[in-house]
Amino acid sequence: MTQTDAPEPPRLLPPQLRRAWGMPQQPGKRGRRPSLELETIVAQAAGLADTGGMASVSLVRLADALNVTTNALYRYVDSREELDVLLREYALADPPLTATTDDWRAATREWAGALRERYLRHPWLADLTLTVPITPNALGWLEALLAALESSPLPAPDILRAATLLDGYVRFQFITQRDLGAWTEHPLSDRDVVEQVAPLIDARGYRRVAALFGAGQYQEPTIATHDADFEYGLERILRGIAG
Repeated sequence: MTQTDAPEPPRLLPPQLRRAWGMPQQPGKRGRRPSLELETIVAQAAGLADTGGMASVSLVRLADALNVTTNALYRYVDSREELDVLLREYALADPPLTATTDDWRAATREWAGALRERYLRHPWLADLTLTVPITPNALGWLEALLAALESSPLPAPDILRAATLLDGYVRFQFITQRDLGAWTEHPLSDRDVVEQVAPLIDARGYRRVAALFGAGQYQEPTIATHDADFEYGLERILRGIAG
């Protein structure tokens, strides 16, 4: 084999993926003995996000919360992109156990409910840029869902598509619930506003919407409403998978 035919040495994973997989830093990277644990840094960042959302998380604010300089923080986290990767892993936490039942509907429901709980616990998880799973916890969640769908009537090539659909549904439904709940001064909670808008709807000829207003169905959503809507949409997807 000539020198030009020699295989290229394997590329090192990017820093954010190396840390997510618990791999050491690149060889030759030296410095003082670390005084912080990466787990402590990520947990502190998650605490900031839990309190003020992702808008409240920056490397400067994180360094301040940890009582270190921003330059010192860069010894542990190379970039904001890396922090976001680690935050996603933190928020997802350990994936649910791989399904051992042949009842794919029940297993899939359990998976969807568990993922929804992670979004409810850490609402900012939905604000992180969506990426193809490539970190341990993210891939563990995918593995659990693929296992749940394994006994479904879907052909093998369609299982990943269904998994993507289900994952996206849980995320989108949560965003809808969160954003509606954040509208604290909801006009629909004021019956006076509803009564004034009702005739305007009639005048526009929106008879179907007017019927919802008249029946009292067009109102501010509650937790029970969100739960019912989530179950309704999930059931529709499962019926579609069942064919």
